[in-house]
Amino acid sequence: MTSLKKIMSVALLFVATVASAQDITGYWKGNIAAGTSQLELCFDITKSGGEYKATLDVPQQAVFNLPVSSVSFDGMNLTISITQMNAEYSGQLVINSFMGKFSQKGITFDLNLAKGERMKFTRSQQVVRPVPYHEDEVKFKNTREGITLAGTLTTPQGNGPFPAVVLISGSGTQDRNEELLDHKPFEVIADYLTRNGIAVLRYDDRGAGESEKGKKGSTSLDLSYDAEAAFEYLKADPDIDHSKIGLIGHSEGGIINYMVAARRNDVGFLISLAGPAVKGAKLLRVQQTLMLMESGLTKEQAETAYGFYDEIFEKIIESSELNDALTTDVRAILKKSEVPDQMAAEVVKQICEPWMYYFLRFDPTDNIVKVNCPALLLNGNKDVQVASFQNLSAYRKIAEEHGKTNMTIREMKDLNHLFQHCQTGSTREYAVIEETVSPEVLQIIVDYIKNLK
Repeated sequence: MTSLKKIMSVALLFVATVASAQDITGYWKGNIAAGTSQLELCFDITKSGGEYKATLDVPQQAVFNLPVSSVSFDGMNLTISITQMNAEYSGQLVINSFMGKFSQKGITFDLNLAKGERMKFTRSQQVVRPVPYHEDEVKFKNTREGITLAGTLTTPQGNGPFPAVVLISGSGTQDRNEELLDHKPFEVIADYLTRNGIAVLRYDDRGAGESEKGKKGSTSLDLSYDAEAAFEYLKADPDIDHSKIGLIGHSEGGIINYMVAARRNDVGFLISLAGPAVKGAKLLRVQQTLMLMESGLTKEQAETAYGFYDEIFEKIIESSELNDALTTDVRAILKKSEVPDQMAAEVVKQICEPWMYYFLRFDPTDNIVKVNCPALLLNGNKDVQVASFQNLSAYRKIAEEHGKTNMTIREMKDLNHLFQHCQTGSTREYAVIEETVSPEVLQIIVDYIKNLK
């Protein structure tokens, strides 16, 4: 007779064998109780080179593809760490699900995960190929820094020369389509303009896609030479009307286009899509306030919530360089303000790095004054990242004080930072809005370019 001990050993061996063979790659979803509502967390687990990797989605908070710090699975127990959120998930495999806990900053929630489908978004303006124009993969060089950038040049059918634009992306490392949350704004803009007789060059930012990385700690000024290299590429193309090559910059790109145009007088025109017109420190303080208000704080609460930033920004603006002494001063301000250690470490990491240091101190006014080519300046009135009431009023003030008759300034009703029609302008709406770029904005751009003398 087979002993009970032997049966148990075989059973345990069977369980271990099944567990070790379990394929946990896929999209895992579950809900935690957040007050009276449910918050869905989704982990996309992949395997490469024998190691598990994962990203986190929190659709209700417009968080997508957030890389996790580590994933470990021993055949039964799964642990996922997300250091930047001070969070961890620990679960045990039970048949085809994980039963476990999600902990963040000392608070623990039950979280059971089951395989599911990634949320699919409708994108009504998605470009469908084949297209009625030429698409060419191109490369060009920023000779100042010696890096090669890659992009796509779309050219209308027929005989040129054609007016043309360079698309310049916003902050962060963006690909040539400025892809965000399944939206591809630059591809949509390029498609619309090219169908209407305007050539478009869009490119991967340094370090994205097929473009080389470039030096560490690149600032907006460094990035402006990438945009200028794209402009030079169009200048050498015989199918392009060299008197009508313009720069279209979105967000930070709206600062960069002015940098390029201020250095050279052969830029045909500028179009700024939510481009800042104030110093970076002022811009970010208003941005912080608006984004806190969308989370439920009153204006007064939002303005004072992170009051320590005022002192930090002032210290940065007064400084002569980014060095250890400045970092020490920033830490001292955070300690005096009783900011928790982990949050303080994140603030120091974000603030005391070259791009942010430059951005906080930079005032675009001088470049705006220097540029005399036609400039179209658009801003959505529900933009919470580059507020129209702050930046369009700054453009108008500059135009009035310096007699700048080249500037056409328009506030777009009910549009957010991406120029989508929206309800509140909240960044949380970006993913769920079907529209990628407002059709009227696309037509305004085309009409503006076609009507240039």
